[in-house]
Amino acid sequence: MPRTSKPSPPKPAPAAPKEGVVVEPSPLGRASGEVAFYREHNATFGPYLRKLREERGLSLRDASDQLGMTFAKLQKMETGGRFRIDSVELFGQIADLYGRPRAEVLEAAGIRLLEPHALTKELDDEDAFARLVLHPALRPMRMDDRFLDAFSTLQKRQWVEFAKRMEAFFHAGGTIASILEPPVEEGASE
Repeated sequence: MPRTSKPSPPKPAPAAPKEGVVVEPSPLGRASGEVAFYREHNATFGPYLRKLREERGLSLRDASDQLGMTFAKLQKMETGGRFRIDSVELFGQIADLYGRPRAEVLEAAGIRLLEPHALTKELDDEDAFARLVLHPALRPMRMDDRFLDAFSTLQKRQWVEFAKRMEAFFHAGGTIASILEPPVEEGASE
């Protein structure tokens, strides 16, 4: 007698993406400065993103290359499809490429930072870096605003942190000479 197999039960449909999802960074991500955020799907983000790209005169392929993402992901983003977001840095890159404020792009994407000081700090660091390196009394030779984009966000933060530490060092009575002078070896005779 031939064996008949029972039909397998239908597979459940994939769960619909949740509206309003909290995304927590991994421990490594948090250590490198990533922050938790709340994401709510915003149907107007796709057309907004496309408009920004078209205003810059970029093709979808060129924009995806400059953003370091796949063509398919950017296309999904622009057409309102669901896409994975691991970090808010993606929106910072979008804002930088299209010349828009990061806060505007985050809002358009339905992103709300759960650690709002992180965005403020990053924006403060960007602005502080520009003020620091373009200040007439501090500006390095041949530095002008064309060079601001040559520095990564990390480098800009490091410059600002260095300036703040230098200020604290001077307030504590430190001098440049004490830093630049080679250490005197004990027992060295003159």
